[in-house]
Amino acid sequence: MSSIKLKGITKSYGKNTPVIKNLNLSITDGGFTILLGPSGCGKSTILRIIAGLESTDIGSVEIGGRDMSGVEPGDRGVAMVFQNYALYPTMTVRENIEFGLKNMKIPKAERDERIDESVRMVGLEDFLDRKPKSLSGGQRQRVALARAIVKKSEVFLMDEPLSNLDAKLRAQIRTDLIELHRKLGITFVYVTHDQVEAMSMGTEIILLEAGAVRQQAVPSRLYDAPENLFAARFIGSPPMNVVEAKALGAVGLPPAVKHIAFRPEKALLMRASSPLPYDAVRIRGELTAREMLGDRVVCKVKTDSCCIYAKTADEFPPEYGTVTVVAHREHLHFFDDDERRVEVS
Repeated sequence: MSSIKLKGITKSYGKNTPVIKNLNLSITDGGFTILLGPSGCGKSTILRIIAGLESTDIGSVEIGGRDMSGVEPGDRGVAMVFQNYALYPTMTVRENIEFGLKNMKIPKAERDERIDESVRMVGLEDFLDRKPKSLSGGQRQRVALARAIVKKSEVFLMDEPLSNLDAKLRAQIRTDLIELHRKLGITFVYVTHDQVEAMSMGTEIILLEAGAVRQQAVPSRLYDAPENLFAARFIGSPPMNVVEAKALGAVGLPPAVKHIAFRPEKALLMRASSPLPYDAVRIRGELTAREMLGDRVVCKVKTDSCCIYAKTADEFPPEYGTVTVVAHREHLHFFDDDERRVEVS
């Protein structure tokens, strides 16, 4: 069992405001859990606390039901993959993978067996005798993954491991990591600020802001039912459109509703003179920009109070100028003055 629990964690650097304050968090055994959030929200600090690379001011960490207080990083049963690969430049791929096993006093026959298994998983069979300088960025990251795999740890920790790779390699290694997680069946904890990585790989996402959890949910739930405006605005490209209820003159809604939101892909663009649906939000503005994204066109509409985005499959959206953005009632999300979700029947 390799579930992880953080209990009442507080962490400060110097006399500054705590990076993390009284954090309670449970990470599912065997899941691919993503710690997602903007820079400075504390996600890498949380990962390093789990690994034992950072101490806490207050609180405790449990891995597999075992209290990690006073337990050294090497004795926690975790393997960590860093952003910068941390490979030894004078060693071959084989030697880099084998180094940790030698320190663990693993017999040579078992070392060879583990190395062969790990390089097959990451597709490095033909690169064992090369040194890091002769490898591409993607291949170096695979070496780092193989080095973690051979330890046969209960928990796999990854701190933005794809951030140094180009877009094509990131997409390729994302799918490799999904497959790797299925093969290993162990607990993955992955730090990123990239929502595409989070939504595509995670079985569960923990969305963080300023050291606090804003929502913890499966990706579909986070996307379809954000619990607060921070989640609504963080997830999605473009993110949810948010407008003030009073600016729309919305009627028939509870007084608690102060904000109305809808996804750009649920927005319809119509010429100002077109007949409009009855049960819908209607916002008039100026279509000022169109961005072709393959199978979708993202349109930017400026209104008196904000900018609205519509993501449409229509190859020929309305011409620039005055348009009406329409969102049907079933696609609307409602939030109160505290920016928390309000359920409206």
